[in-house]
Amino acid sequence: MNRRCIKKTTVKGINIPVETVVAVDVLTLHYDEEIWGPVDPNRFYPKRFSPEFKRNQLAFMGFGNGPRNCIGMKFALQELKYCLIKLLKNYEILPSSSTPSKLEFAEGVVRTPKNGVSVIFKKRK
Repeated sequence: MNRRCIKKTTVKGINIPVETVVAVDVLTLHYDEEIWGPVDPNRFYPKRFSPEFKRNQLAFMGFGNGPRNCIGMKFALQELKYCLIKLLKNYEILPSSSTPSKLEFAEGVVRTPKNGVSVIFKKRK
């Protein structure tokens, strides 16, 4: 996520001249223990998204932010939730013998697991 500085700015003592391109390291932001703790950010912990944690609204930037954020963000989130509900309603998702304990990511247009992820879908009765 890149933005061009349109006026001379200082952020935490760092001078940023006009026309400088500033990039946000979203991956590091999304795994920052100070923001997403007290539980390890790499662990599944749904309560971290509850209102009691009062995180900055810019802590999650999966779709960008501000006037240039993704136009399809709300639709994509609704679609993702619907698919997840259907999967979890019908299947139990289990690790396979080759499921890594820690994922490594490859950066591209979309972040993906470096070597893929192997899981087992067990049909619920």
